[in-house]
Amino acid sequence: SHRLVARVCGILNQHGWGDETVRALAGLNASLNAYQVNEILKQQKEAGVAYNFFIWARKQAGFKHDVHTYTTILGILGRAKSFDVLNNLLDEMIREGCEPNVVTYNRLIHCYGRANDLDSSLKLFNVMQMVGCEPDRVTYCTLIDLQAKAGFHDAAMELYRQMQHAGFRPDTFTYSIIIHCLGKAGKLNAAYKLFCEMTDRGYAPSLVTYNIIIDLHAKAGKFDMALKLYSDLQEVGYAPDRVTYGIIMEVLGNCGHIEDAEQVFEEMERAGWVADNPIFGLMVDMWGKTGNAEKAAQWFNRMLDSGLQPNVPACNSLLSAYLRSSFYDAAGGVLGGMAKWGLYPTLQTYTSLLSSCAACRAAWEYDALFGLMGGTGHPAHPFVCSLLASGGTAGGTMVVGIRCFFDAMQFEELESRRGFADSLIDFLHRAGKAVAAGSVWEVAAEKNLYPNAVREKAPQYWSINLHVMSTGTALVALARTLAMFAEAVVRTGAAPYRIDIITGWGRRSRVPGASLVKQAVEGMLRSLNSPFHLDGLNVGCFVGQGPALAEWLKMVPLDLHQHQQHHQGAAKFA
Repeated sequence: SHRLVARVCGILNQHGWGDETVRALAGLNASLNAYQVNEILKQQKEAGVAYNFFIWARKQAGFKHDVHTYTTILGILGRAKSFDVLNNLLDEMIREGCEPNVVTYNRLIHCYGRANDLDSSLKLFNVMQMVGCEPDRVTYCTLIDLQAKAGFHDAAMELYRQMQHAGFRPDTFTYSIIIHCLGKAGKLNAAYKLFCEMTDRGYAPSLVTYNIIIDLHAKAGKFDMALKLYSDLQEVGYAPDRVTYGIIMEVLGNCGHIEDAEQVFEEMERAGWVADNPIFGLMVDMWGKTGNAEKAAQWFNRMLDSGLQPNVPACNSLLSAYLRSSFYDAAGGVLGGMAKWGLYPTLQTYTSLLSSCAACRAAWEYDALFGLMGGTGHPAHPFVCSLLASGGTAGGTMVVGIRCFFDAMQFEELESRRGFADSLIDFLHRAGKAVAAGSVWEVAAEKNLYPNAVREKAPQYWSINLHVMSTGTALVALARTLAMFAEAVVRTGAAPYRIDIITGWGRRSRVPGASLVKQAVEGMLRSLNSPFHLDGLNVGCFVGQGPALAEWLKMVPLDLHQHQQHHQGAAKFA
């Protein structure tokens, strides 16, 4: 039997499929059974050869395909994304009285998932249950993995609950996926609890699982716990891989121990791991954020010396380092280098320049940075120029133009879009373009770039959360929101009972020193003779409430955003 399988595979590998292959198979003078055909199909790398052999076998006297041969060929066709042929064979399989089993459905679910057709995967999941084929642990694990990789973490968690209800326990792989989903949903405590449950039940976390739980703690700012888990990883016998080293370097950098991060880099190289662009870019970024542009440049050059071609994130990190140090000629050199390496400036590239331009103090700096912004060739620049040229009143054309630009940015990552919006509003505010700044804020809020900025915590109890914003954006957002409340009071007579203004510096803040946003907000509220006062329990939160708040809102100018701009005299470098 094994020799016959090997001979048939040899013929198929040598000739592919054609008349010569058919003659060679006929010359074997041997009958194949379903087991042998299945073994032959498993060894085929070409979907076309496998399919033609499957059809040839069906035509042989006395031969009948079974569930195993059908399942194997369906899997092969699915991997080749030949779904039309696959569906025809699936229909044939059922007509022949060969009912798909759980392995068949699992194979199909996986194939559709790999083709990014999650709807068909879920449809098959429902169909198999309708025809009485109960999903097994593999079914659930496969679907959970597909949903999580597609970013549908809530759907993955729902499937996990169904899996538990069906009486199946996850394996190590699925534990890792669910831990990752919980972390992405911001449920770090639940993720760590599941990690502990996994070990308590005797499942040894893999290196991938350790990397996930360490990274989740690192991203949540739980650096001590991340370092403890890193130590645990080594104590149970794992050697860190490049992913682990990269996470720990970032943790040490965030703790201010960049020299220690450099030592981890050297340890990684001694362990035989070769640094890639992201790791070199991390070192450039960490030194740049300390204001040490020279060290950032050294790491960038070390990347070049290693034979790697820079990528856009690494160039952006070096550009930001030079901008922080006001090395504008060197920043221009980075943009020139990007052109030489065939790299195109991204929205993040432009945002770095825009943010620096907003923060600069001298006219010559503004001119230098604005020139660099234009030199990027990014479509954001003509958009910014159009807003600078706008008049003092918000017309429909301006708002439509802003919406169109933000619609064109929809494929950028959320953080990139929010970072650009924040820098743009800050830039326009400082340039004295109050109306344009307010219009951008309203479109950004409409596009849900600041989902938690203004929300009703309870009936007539509102919070205005400014802690993720630059100073200019915070003032624009606050002025527009207070004006919105004032307009509602005038229109309806009903006022909020309480408003909290959260500046992000206070009880839970990790930001040392004074907050520029808090100082600016305090100055604005004082200039308006507002009834807001600091919360005794949270020095970063201003509270206004009761009749005093209601009376004050009746007197707030409805054009508060323009009033404040005029009051501050903020026409920068006009």
